[in-house]
Amino acid sequence: MKTVCMYLLVLGFICPALAQERLYEEMYESGELPAVVLKKAGEEFSVYYPDTTNPDGRVLKLEKSFVSYKVEVEKGESKSYFLLFELEDGFLSATFNEKGKLTSVVEKFKNVKLPEPVRKSLASKFPEWILVKDKYLYIQKYGSVKIKEYKIIMKKGNKIRRVVVNEDGVIIRGKS
Repeated sequence: MKTVCMYLLVLGFICPALAQERLYEEMYESGELPAVVLKKAGEEFSVYYPDTTNPDGRVLKLEKSFVSYKVEVEKGESKSYFLLFELEDGFLSATFNEKGKLTSVVEKFKNVKLPEPVRKSLASKFPEWILVKDKYLYIQKYGSVKIKEYKIIMKKGNKIRRVVVNEDGVIIRGKS
């Protein structure tokens, strides 16, 4: 009887621990990452908001690499630090001040998988148009998102149309 109670007790401690790890993995896979505090710089915190709506795996992978990267601030005359993560068709760059506080992040990728609201918006406003190219631009400064848009080139016959759309599918520039 003692053995059965001990097994149940151990099992009771192991199950919740394993469930928490799976929950984080599910959040990462679904793209629902929370804002991340990268580092405390003096009395200020560096905050980075990963893009939670982008379904492209390359973007998520680069964001995860950036969040897990440890920035070492060296004593010296440097006013700021620049960090660059590159892929063949995109990059993530970050700038830190002399104290190691994150000041800006720029993400730029070509030919990404578009989020569902963007795809639906384009399909409804531009029927029979074919997507030729797209670029994704995400800019964050001092912990707030400044730009998050998709620059899209579409073609229908001999006509070419350039459209800029935000993450909700709202057309910012270009004719509908």
